Amino acid sequence: MKVFKHVKLMLVLGGIILFNSCSDNLNEASLHELSTMSSVVSPVIDVSTVAEVNNAVMTLSSGQTLSLAPGEYKDLQLVVTNSGTADNPIVIKSSLIGQAAITGNCKVELKGEHIILEGFLFRDGARLNGEWSSHGPGLIAIYGSHNRVTQCVIDNFNDVTSAYLTTSLAADGSVPQYCRIDHCSFMNKTTNDQVVNLNNTAKKSTVGDPGIPMYHRLDHCYFYNPFKKSGNAGGGVRIGYWRKDYGRCLVDSNLFVAQNSEPEIITSKSMENVIYGNTFNNCEGTMNFRHGDHQVMIHNFFISYDSSKDCGGAFIWGSGHLIAGNYFQLAKTMKSRGYAALYLNSGAKASEHALAYDMTIANNYFANNNGYAVELQGLKDRRVLWCADNGLTYEDPYDLRFTGNVFANKSFSYDFFHTDTSTGSIGTFNNDRFTGANLGITERTGMDQTPFTVAKDPTTGYYSLPTGYAPSTVSYPNITGIDLDLSLLASQGIVSRPVKQSDTGASWYSK
Repeated sequence: MKVFKHVKLMLVLGGIILFNSCSDNLNEASLHELSTMSSVVSPVIDVSTVAEVNNAVMTLSSGQTLSLAPGEYKDLQLVVTNSGTADNPIVIKSSLIGQAAITGNCKVELKGEHIILEGFLFRDGARLNGEWSSHGPGLIAIYGSHNRVTQCVIDNFNDVTSAYLTTSLAADGSVPQYCRIDHCSFMNKTTNDQVVNLNNTAKKSTVGDPGIPMYHRLDHCYFYNPFKKSGNAGGGVRIGYWRKDYGRCLVDSNLFVAQNSEPEIITSKSMENVIYGNTFNNCEGTMNFRHGDHQVMIHNFFISYDSSKDCGGAFIWGSGHLIAGNYFQLAKTMKSRGYAALYLNSGAKASEHALAYDMTIANNYFANNNGYAVELQGLKDRRVLWCADNGLTYEDPYDLRFTGNVFANKSFSYDFFHTDTSTGSIGTFNNDRFTGANLGITERTGMDQTPFTVAKDPTTGYYSLPTGYAPSTVSYPNITGIDLDLSLLASQGIVSRPVKQSDTGASWYSK
């Protein structure tokens, strides 16, 4: 995997300044070692009771560390209003990582800036239901910019309907920016609302000014939430609220295992977000570009092994996207979505159910999926009715630029593409290869149907690319605030490996 940077994000760990440092999995261990070192230049305030925490937190200033001794901190209301600086953040941490447990009727609010929250276990919650609501502040609510939550665990907290973690608007409407959530474990959430909500507007709105860019990074986290809920009860991650908002968030290197809460694992509801290098393993849902154009999904793995479970790949609404270098291998696909690995939404442009069109789909590998590789009319029956009810013009996806993709089928009878209409307006194909099943469309210019072997690599356990395969060169504009060379990454094809559990989550939490 490539080393990359997230522009303007500066981490300050243990008194050492790391400018723009968001390294890959191999370097994260050293970052964690730095983050857990006691600063040699910053004073440390040691506390061991809730009362001592409450007294000390009001006096914290730049460069100070509030260190909580091992034990249970019941009913802790940790509200941090003071700010650190880029060079000298305020650090609030467990003195022995993972051994300070926050329980009961508790909450954490980071209202200042340049604050690091590190190494806490949230368990045995007893929050009051009437004080919390879906899409409101989470158990951990970040209101200030340049804050970081790292090496924390929230596991089966309690029965309150709210997110585990949110970035939330302050009372004056200001939006936190440049925050990082990393190496956390979010597990066994049984209640409604997403696990993580990143917000830049107060609620979904089709009027008013666009939500300002957030520039957050969510990385190396572990999501395991296998409990199904009825309806749109809250998936793993929501980014923004509406298609006119700017997100510019980077979601990378995370592992989602059995994230089954609802059909949307990630629901990206704003523009210019990047979903990079994540692994979705046995998840009964899809990664969604739900609202917002010009988004990127690159180098992700969508894998399932259990043929008894409906698992998904990605569902794409909107336009101007880049879908590149992703690997799809699903033992069973989702009946409710139409049995496919990649779904392209049909409907009306720039609407609640925005038509998918004008995008580049490059260098992906659809490897022996028990379903179509690409559904070209996502949820058509529903969309036709919805457009008629709302006086909008229904359309099928079009202007799709397929290049460098590999379609391989060894075990199943599905065509690679599914559509019930003429294929003349789909778009173009170039350097695409397929074997083992019918294409499913009549358009074949740029499609090489020379047979090749469909076999697993004995060292990785994943299907090998065809001998002599070369990915296509891709050109795509970079996104402001995310220092990734998107054209370079997309042109590499599939070069990474799936994220492992040891790469993600709080390193100290064996569960």
